[in-house]
Amino acid sequence: MGAVDVAEVRAALAIARNELRVARRYPLQLVNRPLQPLYQFLLPSLLLGTTFLVGGRAIGLEQVTGTGDLAGYLFLGAVVGGLVGATFWEMAFGLKREMDAGTLEPSWLTPTRPETFVLGRAISGMLLSATASAALVLVGLLAFGASVSGGLLLAIPALAIAAVSMIGVGYLVAAAVLLIREPNFFVDATNFLFAMISGVAFPVLVLPALLQPVAYLLPTTYAVDLLRVYALGTRPLLDPAVEWTALVVLAGATIWLGRVAFARTERRMRVRGTLAQH
Repeated sequence: MGAVDVAEVRAALAIARNELRVARRYPLQLVNRPLQPLYQFLLPSLLLGTTFLVGGRAIGLEQVTGTGDLAGYLFLGAVVGGLVGATFWEMAFGLKREMDAGTLEPSWLTPTRPETFVLGRAISGMLLSATASAALVLVGLLAFGASVSGGLLLAIPALAIAAVSMIGVGYLVAAAVLLIREPNFFVDATNFLFAMISGVAFPVLVLPALLQPVAYLLPTTYAVDLLRVYALGTRPLLDPAVEWTALVVLAGATIWLGRVAFARTERRMRVRGTLAQH
């Protein structure tokens, strides 16, 4: 690794430390990280699902996936949903916050490459997401009776590979944020669709036939599926070896595509002088 690359890595880590330092200044917001998916998504889903339990088990879910543990199924889905949220809101939408604060253009005038700023936010966002997800799974185990086995640890590498893929996705979304003056709706809608199509709230097999092929193109689909296979013993969508291979291939493809798209967008805005027009 060259000196320039080492400098960029150090800059990314410095940016991540700064983002974490800022996050610590808002303790209530940190507490809300695991609570928000709990009251917005998990509790309504659990209460609705409980209505249809038969003998304490979700029979329909068990027939489709191989497990009747509704709480475990949903809480593990929320883990990957948090990863998606960190990508869209921390990594990509962070550019919009800097645009509004008027600090984006001065930051990009420094020797640090623009994509390094996005990478730094990705690191801090993933760390915060991992902490919130661990707390969320603990709540599921202690308060809602989720029966997650020790096999969960075997799926940690799948989450790590998916996180690499999501950095690539984050670059793609960040490129779109640069082009859209008011990207709030775009980020909110695409974050929701990405998570839902990945199967965080329900089996991919119940999606409409037109959306199922899209699900198989998303790295988070394989991450959440492997997570449930190892922790709950669900039936995998594909052979696990195929899913691991797909995760690795998608990681390389999304990182390459995302960085190319972001670099071209940033260069286009510099040439046209539109970076400050937000």
